[in-house]
Amino acid sequence: MQDHRMLTGAGQASHDEIDQRLPDVRQKALLETLGSKARVTVTGARDNPEAALANLLDALEDLGLIADSTTAA
Repeated sequence: MQDHRMLTGAGQASHDEIDQRLPDVRQKALLETLGSKARVTVTGARDNPEAALANLLDALEDLGLIADSTTAA
């Protein structure tokens, strides 16, 4: 019988380790709230990742999820 307490494959992790990495109840509630109210569209071309990243950072900052202190190179 297979032991299901471990996920098999590269970088095996126990269920306890996975549970510790998953959001707790409070974090899940916050994510659900954000997901239902805050949907952003990220623009930019994949062949111009700098513009797409800048747009993503702006969107996350507008949501109040991050404080963007990056600078252009």
